[in-house]
Amino acid sequence: MADVTGVAPYGVSLAIFHFSSKIIKAPKFLLLKMQAYIRTTPFTTAASSLMAVINHFNPEFKLSKENEFLIWRKTVNLPIRASSIYGLAIFAKKQGLNPVVVLEDKDYEYPDYRFKGYKKKELESAKFSSQLYYQEAKELGIGIEEREFEFREARELVKKGKILMLRLNAGVLREKKSTSKYIVIFGYNKDKKEFSVMDAKQGIIKVKDDLLKEAFETLVTKKKRDHRMMVF
Repeated sequence: MADVTGVAPYGVSLAIFHFSSKIIKAPKFLLLKMQAYIRTTPFTTAASSLMAVINHFNPEFKLSKENEFLIWRKTVNLPIRASSIYGLAIFAKKQGLNPVVVLEDKDYEYPDYRFKGYKKKELESAKFSSQLYYQEAKELGIGIEEREFEFREARELVKKGKILMLRLNAGVLREKKSTSKYIVIFGYNKDKKEFSVMDAKQGIIKVKDDLLKEAFETLVTKKKRDHRMMVF
């Protein structure tokens, strides 16, 4: 299998395959199917999700605990253990992808930080970490759109062949308590009205349209977090 060495604008990925001395742009159907990866810790869900996306476009970037922790170490929003969306976008950009970040509020917020054992001082430090990632992302030319978006926009992007890392209330998908996580959405079956999803806790699953919409909407109503996504 040849390496993926390039991407098209606005996160529309193209594989560029090397055959002898020629470079041929391969259509998307020649890319590998999304591979499942199960995270090894609760705080590396976003890192594991991004690793699956990178591996999809570049199989040479292996699905491994080493790469899971490499991404996490490069993207963690210290002193909070979760990854920064800007840090994730930076890592993806440096791997040759062209992510676009869409979010309703560019500033970092963590409403339930006290319930996770963090102090206000630590939250303020995490906000500073987020600002550093944001500035680097802007310097790298990563597209960042601060605006509201609805579930139907995410659905349409997936229908058009985009891959999303979408922040959701993953508890809805897992039949567990509410939890905010980045989940990979990579396909849509219009006849069955269901999405193809890579959840780093469960692997590859099929999720009905109305259930994913519930996970999207309850992110705000139950977790008090703003909607965010990375588009590839």
